[in-house]
Amino acid sequence: MTTPAWVPVAQEALRRLAGPLAFEVRALPGDGDRFEVRAGEEGRTVLAGTGPVAVLSGFAHYLRHVARGTVSRWGDHLPEHAPPPAEPLAAASPYRYRVAYNLTVAGYTTPFYDWDDWQRELDLLAASGVNAAHLTLGQEAVWLAAFAEFGYTESELLAWIVPPSHQPWQWLNNIHSFGGGTTRGLVERRAELAVLVLARMRELGITPILPGFSGTVPGGFAERNPGAVVVPQGRWFMDVAGPARPDWLDTSTPHYAQVAAAFYRHQRERFGESGTWAVDLLHEGGKTGGTSLADAACGVERAMRAADPGYLWVVQAWAGNPREELFEVCDRQRMLVLDLTGDTWRRAGGFWGAPWAYGILPNYGGRHGLYGSLPDIAAAPAALAAPLASGELTGLTNMAEGVQTNPVVWDLFADLAWTREPVDLDAWLADWVHARYGAADPDALEAWRLLRASAYATWGGETSMPEGDEEFAEKLADFHVYAATDSVFAATPSFTADQASAVGPRRLHYDPAQVEAAWRLLLKAAPRLRERDTYRHDVVDVTRQVLDDRGRALVPRLAEPAVQERFLRLIDVQDRLLATRPEFLLGRWLRDARRWGADEGERRDLERAAKRLVTVWGGPDAAILTEYANRNWAGLMSGYYRERWRTFFAQGEIDWNAFGQAWADRHADHPAEPSGDPVAIALEILGDRTEI
Repeated sequence: MTTPAWVPVAQEALRRLAGPLAFEVRALPGDGDRFEVRAGEEGRTVLAGTGPVAVLSGFAHYLRHVARGTVSRWGDHLPEHAPPPAEPLAAASPYRYRVAYNLTVAGYTTPFYDWDDWQRELDLLAASGVNAAHLTLGQEAVWLAAFAEFGYTESELLAWIVPPSHQPWQWLNNIHSFGGGTTRGLVERRAELAVLVLARMRELGITPILPGFSGTVPGGFAERNPGAVVVPQGRWFMDVAGPARPDWLDTSTPHYAQVAAAFYRHQRERFGESGTWAVDLLHEGGKTGGTSLADAACGVERAMRAADPGYLWVVQAWAGNPREELFEVCDRQRMLVLDLTGDTWRRAGGFWGAPWAYGILPNYGGRHGLYGSLPDIAAAPAALAAPLASGELTGLTNMAEGVQTNPVVWDLFADLAWTREPVDLDAWLADWVHARYGAADPDALEAWRLLRASAYATWGGETSMPEGDEEFAEKLADFHVYAATDSVFAATPSFTADQASAVGPRRLHYDPAQVEAAWRLLLKAAPRLRERDTYRHDVVDVTRQVLDDRGRALVPRLAEPAVQERFLRLIDVQDRLLATRPEFLLGRWLRDARRWGADEGERRDLERAAKRLVTVWGGPDAAILTEYANRNWAGLMSGYYRERWRTFFAQGEIDWNAFGQAWADRHADHPAEPSGDPVAIALEILGDRTEI
């Protein structure tokens, strides 16, 4: 039997993930994704699968359940040996699609990734069972080439295209012309990296979901192309708040068909064949003018079919979309609906017969916070049994906006890809803790049981808008936003601060005493686990949450000078703790942004945009998004949040948006490498008697 070409690809990925651990890779016949892990000759462990994703998923499954190890974005724990399982392990996925990435991940997590970052990320996606993922990296090169055919100069287009940190929202038709635009060199460098990333995705068997042409055009299109029907789109959020949206070229018209043909042609020439396209009409608002949604959708579908007869159209179920008119006129079997929050399918009757993927949205803006309903995820297979059996449910999708938080949520949801049965959460959690730390430590397990019962319990905290924004709140009602309570340290300073983001809940969804008790138990395991990288990460993350919660409890007394001092001291302590881990460094984010610049001017522009995204988000017109992407990062805590609170305590209210814009414009060096011992600092906090 001839060895399939993908086997060496899987072997190389295993070498990158497993280090010195050795495995034998074999191919399994048949369609669909399935794996087997069994004993081979001379004591070797055999990983067999139908493709690289199946083999790497088998490796991750074996690592956790047999060898008691883990590989993750949040540290690895690899055992010294990889013994074969006593009994064969086998699983098959009942889902055709296992999709990764909210489109906004390209802004909140990956905008400044280099090849090493992407190579690691793609290996981890495959090991998590992911076989399709959104990718917008480098796609601005398509806009640059396509719109040049319709009367635009390169300089006009480069000014219209926003920096990498903000490009997801331009692809979603939300913003344009921000942050100094981009440069031809940056466009080319990102496109070159995209070619490598796309090639690796295809090798691994991860289908790229690329942006289709939704009708977004630069300003002045009708003047350059007489007869074109262009509809101004107003402001981002339902024309009520936020930055100005780019214009929309009526997708039912011949001019749209011409631009779409150029778009898809240049995309194919630059990045190869795709077949899977993401297009959302009226994302978080927008207008079709006098054109019906049905006619607009038909135009998108015609252009997609002309460019790619084997197309799959991927749409998001979010904020009232997609609407029934779409499915009445389009080929619904050529569509895949991603149910971002996993609850729209009930209201939409299963999306009117179109294939869909069940999703979770456990993170907003990439902001930190222990969050995600483990019981709901574990029980999901039971709720999904009927649509899965009927064939309408064809996929799973993790729609987190940032993918560098809450490893327990990522791992549990990834495990759903390989089962039709509800997960026994008690047994699963014990297994997960054992694998994550390489030991069945009773204190660590009890800590995670408490976290499961508190921060990771079932909860739906509805958005609570600030007073005075009633019109916006009404427009936002269909968004069904459920989000982790964010850090009060990141809140706009006031004596009544209770949320950082305008769409963040105003209260904790758990008893903070339970999280504090879990933290104490986790630290009780320090003598046994402190050298494990995974443990060190989790100690920082849980300690961070404890300090956040302590800060929130102080807010009602912030008018007292002594309480103000204690509040600022909490920020200082958290900053020192966060500085011990690479995942919690502002300096790493800024270093990664700057390294994409060809000269100091470009490096400063990228740095400014990166700083804005995690603070004021954009320009003054994006004030409604202030702190939407706030982070618990060393450097950000001390250099920005603390300075805002210190200024407030000394001066009272000022123009905080101007304060944030000025901070983003100032260059300051921040360490990009961690320093200090996270466990030692956490234990120091535990033993501190000064009421921090």
